[in-house]
Amino acid sequence: MTIDVEQIQRDMKERFGHAGLLPFLLEGSSEIYDLGGELYIDVVLSDRAKVDEADRIVRDLLKGESYSLVVRSKWVIEEVGDLLPARAQDGGLRAAVLIPVTLRSGNERTSVTVSVTKMAEWEFNSILGRKADLKRVATVVVESALRRGGSSFWDPITENYLEVASGAAANISRLLKQPA
Repeated sequence: MTIDVEQIQRDMKERFGHAGLLPFLLEGSSEIYDLGGELYIDVVLSDRAKVDEADRIVRDLLKGESYSLVVRSKWVIEEVGDLLPARAQDGGLRAAVLIPVTLRSGNERTSVTVSVTKMAEWEFNSILGRKADLKRVATVVVESALRRGGSSFWDPITENYLEVASGAAANISRLLKQPA
C-alpha cells in the first residue's frame, strides 16, 4: 500500500492552520517518511505548550494508518548560570562542579544541570592546553543533546541532569575548539 506523504503533509498543515498551530510548526525540522506502508512522523514545534494539541491533531488525522509519531518542542538556551559545588546525597562535596542551564520553548522555561567531574575538567585542561571554560562546556553539552531528533530526542523536562565524565572530554574538546 502506498501512502501519499505529500497529501498527509498538506492535511496536517491545514489542520494546524485551523487550530492556530501553523506559526509554531518548524517545517525545516519536522519530517514525514513512508517506511514501506508505515509512516514515521517527527513534528517539531517552537512552543512546548502546543505539543499536546499538535499530537492530538496528528493522531486524529492518521486514524486507520500504521505510524510512529514523535511530537516534540524545540528548546533554546536562555542562560548558563554560575558554577556551583556538587554535593552528594549526604551533603558532602563531590569531585565535580554543577552548571545550571535555563532553557526556553515558547513561554515555557525549564532548568537542567550539567555536572562536570573534576577528572573531566583535568582532561579538558590537558587537551586544550589551557583552563577550560566550564560554562562553554555546559553550553556545548546541552546544544549537542538538543540536536538529537526523532525518536531519540532529548526531553529536558524528563531528563534534567547531564553528566560529563572524563571519557567524554576528547569528543567535547573537539567541539570546544570550534568557533562559538
